Amino acid sequence: MSMPDLGDPISVPSRAALQQTVATRMELGKRFGVILCDIDRFKLINYSLGREFADRVLRQVAQVLRDVLGPDASIGRWGGPEFLCVVNETGEVDTLVERLRQRIERLVILSKTSRIHITASFGVASYPQDGGGPTDVLNAVEAALYHAKGSGRNRAVRATIVQKRVLGMGAALEAALHEQRIIAAYQPIINLKTGRVVAEEALARMRLPDGRVLAAEEFIEVSQHLQLTYKIDQSVIRATLERCIESLNDSAPLVHFVNISADLLRHPEAVQDLLALVTKYCETCQHHGDTRRALVLELTERELFGDSQHAREMLMGFVDAGLKLALDDFGRGYSSFQYLADLPFSFLKLEGSLVSRIREPTVRAIIQGIQRIAEELKITTLAEGIETAETAIIIKDLGIDWAQGYLYGRASERPALAVGRS
Repeated sequence: MSMPDLGDPISVPSRAALQQTVATRMELGKRFGVILCDIDRFKLINYSLGREFADRVLRQVAQVLRDVLGPDASIGRWGGPEFLCVVNETGEVDTLVERLRQRIERLVILSKTSRIHITASFGVASYPQDGGGPTDVLNAVEAALYHAKGSGRNRAVRATIVQKRVLGMGAALEAALHEQRIIAAYQPIINLKTGRVVAEEALARMRLPDGRVLAAEEFIEVSQHLQLTYKIDQSVIRATLERCIESLNDSAPLVHFVNISADLLRHPEAVQDLLALVTKYCETCQHHGDTRRALVLELTERELFGDSQHAREMLMGFVDAGLKLALDDFGRGYSSFQYLADLPFSFLKLEGSLVSRIREPTVRAIIQGIQRIAEELKITTLAEGIETAETAIIIKDLGIDWAQGYLYGRASERPALAVGRS
């Protein structure tokens, strides 16, 4: 979407001009604050209500920024729906940001058919507390915004809080990658028709030097900040391939699901390395007389959003090698059946929070509709987050093929291949 002309009295410096403003203030030795504002779910607004309406949203948010921050602030578009604001005083930055958040939350923008309420998320940084150079401060405020959006949106997060957490966990993660302490835990997946375990999902874990094991949610956000997620993907895929080889002599080898991230798809060299590794392992399988490809690569809608063509280019090598794809977390956020047309998915995983509402008639109808389409497309459906027998019965009655969740077992390094509660 092109940048709209916001017109007087809204002055919109370019990204480069804002970077120069930050550098100049540092050269003058002046203390200042930096606020990065991002309109929540702007892509959904743009796609569902159109460019003209999205431009109106940008204009009104820009006006709020100017009204609250005043003429001395430098305000400009940072990229997409993001505005960067440089303000003179650092002592009142938190108060200003909360006023901004509340003002934007109260905005009501009329579309042709409805009244639209919007919210925004904010990253906040100060000089010199949060960095000694322009790049440091700007990276800090972007990391703070990322944390604000990841922790629920419509909130502000201070860079200092994020930096302390990133530095501590980042050092631990770097060491774990170097010492090969990123491991995989496996959660069973059952066939609802037979009640038997037919697959398992590999989930990243970090083993600490003292033997404790951290779940992915405790370090994955830091890995995203530090752009190390693709290395975690590589470690888990390698572990899963080893597990595939170990299970060649099993009477009923399992299908192995493993998650891959957008970060991996942004590293073509890492994709090629993994493809070579997959090919090597598949040759080993063939020597054992097993010509099946038991590895399934999972992608979430979040990873694919707006970039399914690039994902296709990166993934088709795996598909051509015989691996299968699963669309994970279907039903969360920007659900779109377009992804099912763009990529040859073999599995569709229904997001756990949607499945947990299966007793609601509307949700039940939605899931039943998804199942019918999946059947037409010959896609296997898999319900995540099954925690109660009642939910499992309803899901089975709707025709869903496979399921996973605490009802059948938690993830562990060496799970038992029997169905049961953990």
